[in-house]
Parts: sequence; C-alpha cells; structure tokens
Amino acid sequence: MIGDSISTAIFQKALDGTWTRQQAISNNIANSETPRYKALEVDFETSLNNALYKISSGTNGQDKSKQSAVQTIMDSDIRTESYDLTSNQLDQNNVDLDSENIDMAKTVTQYYYLVSGINSSFSRIKYALSEGK
Repeated sequence: MIGDSISTAIFQKALDGTWTRQQAISNNIANSETPRYKALEVDFETSLNNALYKISSGTNGQDKSKQSAVQTIMDSDIRTESYDLTSNQLDQNNVDLDSENIDMAKTVTQYYYLVSGINSSFSRIKYALSEGK
C-alpha cells in the first residue's frame, strides 16, 4: 500500500475500483458482438462506504487505531458481476454500446481526479517536509 494514512487508503481503494471498472467496461465493449455475452458491472462504492461507516461509527472492531481503520478500508470488496438484463438483440447479448461509452468516459474522468487528488496530497506532504522550500 502507498503510505499508511486513512485518506491514502481511500484513494488507493477508489483507484483500484475505478481501474477494475475500466477493465470491465473495456471487456464489455470488446464483446459487444459476442452472442449471449452478458455485460459486467463493477461496484466498489457500496463496500467502501460501508467500511467508512464502520470506521466513523466505531464498529470496525475493538481496535480503534489508524492501522485498524486502514485495514478496514483495504478489506472492502471490489465486486465484478455480470448482470442478466433482458436483451433487445436476437443473439441475447445485453451490451449497450452507448451506455458503455458514457460509463467509460465517466470512469476515466473519475480516475483522473483520483490521481490528481493523491498527487496533491503527496505534494503537500513533500512541501511540509521540505519546510516550504
């Protein structure tokens, strides 16, 4: 893991989740013409939100340390599931290319902002360590 702070753990888990989502969307687009292919969907936000709730409410175990909180975040799941929506296509493929392309643009933008956020965080640390020089 990069660093050991709670915010760094959140950034890392969110980066992992968006990366996994980007891979799933790419897979969906690549298989848009494959008969009977069922599109993949990635959810990491629900599990990450649950982990943050556990930390904020103090229900992440007896240990209230920062390390315990970081471990709770890192243990949150990134779920990839195929969703079995009815298909309008004769080959029973349920990939909607327009929707997938929109989701890809959203995911790439989200990933970009997460990388910018973690870079900003490390820049502030570097600035503090160099005493503002």
